[in-house]
Amino acid sequence: MTKTFSKDPKTYPELLQKLESDGLKITDQTAALRHLKQISYYRLKGYGLAFRQYDETGKRLSTYQPNVELVTLIHMSMIDAELRSLILAAIDRIEVEVRNVINHELSIKYNSSHWFLDENLFQSSDQFKHQDFLGKIKQFTAKKADAGSEKEKLRETFIHHYYQAYVTPEYPPCWMIAEVLPLGSWSKLYEHLVQSKDRKQVSKQFDLSPELLESWLHALTYLRNVCAHQGRLFNRTFAFPPKQGKKAPLKTQHQLYNYICILFLFLKEFNHEYDWLERIEAVLKKCPNELLKFYGFDENWLEKDEDYWMN
Repeated sequence: MTKTFSKDPKTYPELLQKLESDGLKITDQTAALRHLKQISYYRLKGYGLAFRQYDETGKRLSTYQPNVELVTLIHMSMIDAELRSLILAAIDRIEVEVRNVINHELSIKYNSSHWFLDENLFQSSDQFKHQDFLGKIKQFTAKKADAGSEKEKLRETFIHHYYQAYVTPEYPPCWMIAEVLPLGSWSKLYEHLVQSKDRKQVSKQFDLSPELLESWLHALTYLRNVCAHQGRLFNRTFAFPPKQGKKAPLKTQHQLYNYICILFLFLKEFNHEYDWLERIEAVLKKCPNELLKFYGFDENWLEKDEDYWMN
């Protein structure tokens, strides 16, 4: 049976009244209205899911547990924002390393600046076809842009120079496309390398198995998309968890903790961790201890796996 959506839009005061009627404590109406305008009612409700009541059958109700305050939901959204910023900064560093390693190892092995043009190096699947990959290059380098068009003006200078100066090969060399293709494209390309030796040659640069590197790149691509679109991290079950292995103390729960583990491992592998872990710790210290579990962290997470975090 299908249903027709019939909820009408509400004004900010009406939305605030709805939160109060559901049991959320609001001590400053003026500040609450300001935050509703900044964050949105629907987004705040997402942060409130962890504080809702349940009936005897385990069904989640629309009402909140006693003494839950709106400021707590706002506070968690602010912690999320800080975490997203740190995560994106880490993934940016990792992306540069990953695409450089893939291109360096395979261009040297095949003695080709355009190794990626060889269709025989890849296996096809529903998620990857070589012609589609070349289409991505065409898209991100604005190959088909008309002279003087807005797309042509938006090209990177080095891409523009290549298309102005050369006719063949049809696409720029691997070190140029590395600068314009997103992490997701490199993740898919690595996953679909047909030669296991190629995958191993790349993965050993990270001291990982090909299976772990493939899984972790996929997971980080997903995490990056979540963070780039301001997705909620608090009390989130992630759809694409990183595969467990002996390299990191991952948990069975699909929460943020596992992603922080693998981000740290990548950064540490290339001596890029700097003060990143300290900054993560500083943000998490702003989270009430009883709420750390909604990120997948234990209260004593650093001490519990000290050998991993401190060595």
